[in-house]
Amino acid sequence: MVRRLDYLWRLLITGAAFLSFSLFGFLMTVTLFPLVSRLSRTNEERVNRIRWLIHKAFQLLIASLLFFKVIDFGFKGAERLSGERGRLVVANHPTLIDVVLMLSIMPQAQCMVKHNLWSHRFLGGVVRAAGYIRNDGDPETILEACRAAIQQGHDIIVFPEGTRTVPGKPIKFQRGFANIAAIVPCNIQVVTVTCSQETLTKGSSWYEIPKQRPRFYISVGEELDVKTYLAREPRAKVVRRLTRELEDYYNRKLYHG
Repeated sequence: MVRRLDYLWRLLITGAAFLSFSLFGFLMTVTLFPLVSRLSRTNEERVNRIRWLIHKAFQLLIASLLFFKVIDFGFKGAERLSGERGRLVVANHPTLIDVVLMLSIMPQAQCMVKHNLWSHRFLGGVVRAAGYIRNDGDPETILEACRAAIQQGHDIIVFPEGTRTVPGKPIKFQRGFANIAAIVPCNIQVVTVTCSQETLTKGSSWYEIPKQRPRFYISVGEELDVKTYLAREPRAKVVRRLTRELEDYYNRKLYHG
């Protein structure tokens, strides 16, 4: 009986969280963001303030989920993500809220996001106002946007799989992240995201919650100096090597301990 009540409680709060997430995104777009624009002297100042507001909103969301005992959340080395260093922050992508968890730690991070968010009824205004980078644009435009963010000292969150991981299947990375790192060039900060239960995975709906409370965990790994790779091999080989090495790293870590 207790477990049943716990399940129903988590289902109720999960639904309320998703609804609040969408509505709050819309409300920020039509109220807070225009005010920030009027009070900001430059476009960079405006974007930085909007990203800080998004960071705080995600902090509040995660704190609420923890308070109402919907999820548990732990991290290792999160302090290494809180400061801006001009890196690609590369992570695996097991669940729908991975970026929410990471932005709750990273106050000013840039993101590469799916194109369908641009026209999303509630969240489109948020990603546009924050100046996030669409992942389906002209490759040269994407590269220049990444180069500008790195030169300004911003970290860029990238999920090289391009979509959420299919549970039980090997991780497969696209090469885009490695091309950016090798061309700019910039370091790669490796981050691993895990969840104790299958929830919010590829193909699942928000209401398909696990029987037990899931624990999300973010572990910050090593930072790769891409320039040392470039000093040894041509750029094309470096791109292939980085893609292969990180694929192997995540598959070993997640499926073989």
